[in-house]
Parts: sequence; C-alpha cells; structure tokens
Amino acid sequence: MQHILYEQNKAIAYNYFKAYEAGDIEAVMKFLAPNYILHPGGDGKSMNLDERKLDEIVFFSAFSNIKTVVKDQIAEGDKIANRIIMHCTHTANYQGIAATGNRVVIPYIDILRIEARKIVEEWVEFDIANIFKQINVRNVKHESPV
Repeated sequence: MQHILYEQNKAIAYNYFKAYEAGDIEAVMKFLAPNYILHPGGDGKSMNLDERKLDEIVFFSAFSNIKTVVKDQIAEGDKIANRIIMHCTHTANYQGIAATGNRVVIPYIDILRIEARKIVEEWVEFDIANIFKQINVRNVKHESPV
C-alpha cells in the first residue's frame, strides 16, 4: 500500500513540474493546497499561496519556452525529493534586467510534502547567481574603503 502512495505522489510531483511548460500560472497553482507554504533556499522568507502565485507570475512574465526534465525522484513518507533541470528563455524584464533572449538552464532540488493529493509544503534550492550569469549580469565591483 505504501508503495502505491509513493508512486501516486511521484506522479503528482512530475505533473506539477511539467505544468510549468504551459506557461500558465493556473496550471501550476492547481497542484497547491490552500494552506501551501514555500520555503525558498538561502535566507529567503517563506511564502504562502498568494505570495507564491505573485512570485510565479513574475517568473512566467520573464521566461518562456519552458521545458522541465525530472532527473530523479525519491519518496519517503509524505515527501518527494526531486532533482529537476529547467530550460527556459529570458524573453522579458526580470528583476530589472531587460530581455536577453538567452536560453537559461536552471538545475534545482525540490522537496514536496503532499497531503490528500495536494502539495502543502515545498522546499526549493537553486543557484540564483547562476541564472543572473546566464542572462549576462556581471557582478558589480565594489570600491574598497579608503
């Protein structure tokens, strides 16, 4: 019985990541529970469902031609750990950076907690500096204090 639940949860996770390819925020949001919480990597502030939706709107407005490749999935209890590679094109302003048309590759680790066939919690780790590097943003040199 537990094996069947693991496989169902893996399928939910897989379909969630594939929903990004539509570029449709509602296609992604339908996988998330009303009490959903996102825990972004680093020192990012946790987001509720509404905050996450706004964050995804920003992403979808700046990147298109999205393809996701689910490389690995590991199920344990109510959690699914996923290793994903997302490919997308920088086609509009992103955090003040004008569209470059560059193809961007975003490898990331995503852990989902699933209850009643909905994602209730998500932890994401990816390298934002690598994304900026791919859209040609260079580090600003700081002058040393005199």
